[in-house]
Amino acid sequence: MHAFEQVARPVIFEHADESFPYWGKGSSILLANAQHYFWITAEHVLRNMGGTVQALRIFPPDDSRISLPFDEQYTITKGSSEDDDYRDIFVLRINIREFDKFGDAPLVAQDTEAGLLAAEGLAPGTVLWIIGYPAERNIIDYEHGHIKSARSVIRGIYQGASVSDHCHVARVESSIRLSSYDGLSGSPVFYMHSIMQGGQELLFPRLVGMLLRGTASSEVVHFVSARVIGELIRLA
Repeated sequence: MHAFEQVARPVIFEHADESFPYWGKGSSILLANAQHYFWITAEHVLRNMGGTVQALRIFPPDDSRISLPFDEQYTITKGSSEDDDYRDIFVLRINIREFDKFGDAPLVAQDTEAGLLAAEGLAPGTVLWIIGYPAERNIIDYEHGHIKSARSVIRGIYQGASVSDHCHVARVESSIRLSSYDGLSGSPVFYMHSIMQGGQELLFPRLVGMLLRGTASSEVVHFVSARVIGELIRLA
């Protein structure tokens, strides 16, 4: 597993029922700039499950047992478009001071200042990688009362701009066969930028967007451009 894949996190909530404390489905991203760390997902991931920020339990990385603390919340409330897809972004700022005190594992996040690439610059046919947590691959341990979310890396081919403002379309071409894309909303979408150095090819992951929706029957997904996410974070 590549370290950058851990910037993709499963969306988990804590339940009041002590016999089965954790539940949830969906995907999310950890991002950082020079000032702050952020957690980002599609707003409808929380809305559709009726989950609250207070109940969120986002663990960084896979082997962490202490969830992230948050101190600010951001959404797109106005701008150049009223399109539902464009506005379907939900951001929480991580309380890094609290994390430094109690965190039990390194916090891996994608650098927004060097690691973002606007999807508007992609050419049709570009290979993309979607990293997320499809619901059908979640493992529920009823005996011990917990859920284990399995990460999937899915190959996609960029098709072009979507009919929705600031959004784009990719066709899934992957050996991973899913009957549903449920749980993939909020997944980071990456382009692997290639650089030749000393006669050797080096690949650098560039975040080009966040997946919003798609259907397994059509093998088509829609994602919002990383440019929109970057602009929202710069204003945070």
